Amino acid sequence: MAKTAAVLGVHLLGADGHARHIGILSRANDKATAFLVDEAYLRDPDRSILSLGWLVPGDEEATRARLAGRGDKIGLHGHLPPWFAGLLPEGALRDLVMAEMGPGDHDQFDLLTRLGGDLPGAVLIAPETDAATSAGPLHLERIHGLELPQPEGVVKFSLAGVQLKFSATPAGERLTAPARAGEGRCILKVPTSRHPGLPEAEHAAMTLSRMIGINTASCRLIPTKAIDGIPDQFLNEGQQALVIDRFDRPTGGGRIHIEDAGQIVGAVGERKYTMATYETILNMIRRFSTDWRADVLEGIRRIVADVLIGNGDNHLKNWSFIFPAPGEIRLSPAYDIVPTVLYAPGDTLALRFAGTHNFANVTFRRFRRVAEFLGLDPDWIEKEVCAAVIDALDKWPSAAKEFLDDTRSKRLIQRLDTLALVTEARA
Repeated sequence: MAKTAAVLGVHLLGADGHARHIGILSRANDKATAFLVDEAYLRDPDRSILSLGWLVPGDEEATRARLAGRGDKIGLHGHLPPWFAGLLPEGALRDLVMAEMGPGDHDQFDLLTRLGGDLPGAVLIAPETDAATSAGPLHLERIHGLELPQPEGVVKFSLAGVQLKFSATPAGERLTAPARAGEGRCILKVPTSRHPGLPEAEHAAMTLSRMIGINTASCRLIPTKAIDGIPDQFLNEGQQALVIDRFDRPTGGGRIHIEDAGQIVGAVGERKYTMATYETILNMIRRFSTDWRADVLEGIRRIVADVLIGNGDNHLKNWSFIFPAPGEIRLSPAYDIVPTVLYAPGDTLALRFAGTHNFANVTFRRFRRVAEFLGLDPDWIEKEVCAAVIDALDKWPSAAKEFLDDTRSKRLIQRLDTLALVTEARA
């Protein structure tokens, strides 16, 4: 079935509150989509970064060629180019958005049209044509100088990932769903019958990770009875929900641009598990971070935490870069750290690390191999890995009891004895 041709403007909000036009995203009647970079943006050597996938550090000519290239900026059959598809929700959240859009032949372009006023980072998507879409009930409001979509319903935002989550705003001791798109300053993860106690388990994993020096997003648990604006059907599967402060939405207002590693390499859907390894991510950090030594070490610690906690879902979309100021590129705070082994005892690392997916097979030697690959001192990396493991062995046994029930805390701590990394650190 043919679709109505339409054009969306792609903008990037700056620290000054000005939204700069980056290009246009178009859909033809045959459902083909294409992103075309604005010529003024293309020719500006001081341009803000939209994607690291289109940046060649220190080579302006090559960067312009990447931006102007067409190969990774086209989508077929209603699918968006990979970078834009990476802005959209998956799983239960996408199903909820689709339900709110009502019956119809909805495609990814319609989904982006509907949610373009509240996307991850500082990207703003504003319709540039009056052509009707099948994006469901929608009206526009002038925000940041643009006519941005402000959809009705519970879901006015887009957050990547499969787990059901909502955008929320603190209101004293309570939390409420924002009245309009763009106002949310927190991510709310609600309890689910499929994975009982998941908010508590993720909060524990995030806290334990922070205890061994990992820079995590600020998070806390909140009683579900203290949440307003979200239907009870999404809150009645447990007594607590997890609240994560959004590092791309500073408390003073505005937005900070972010981009996940899946967007950088064009990993769509399940390819977030297969298109790269942990070495790929560490090499990205080495290539792009403006404080790469600190951020590579941070990345190493996160891999250690994944092994110790049993996090088998740290895929490409769970690693992000943040652009806090012009010319500054950093690894974002860590998020979505979950002890998946509590729900899937046979789980493995989401990405291959130095030739293995098996938690128990990760050793100091593998970290040394990765250090050599990155051009770092293997002795330095081994020392840092050992320090993180010893720190966990010292702090986690008592802390786990504080944040998890007896059964889960015992399982988490007892599995440490099965890991080669722990055996080597103790030796």
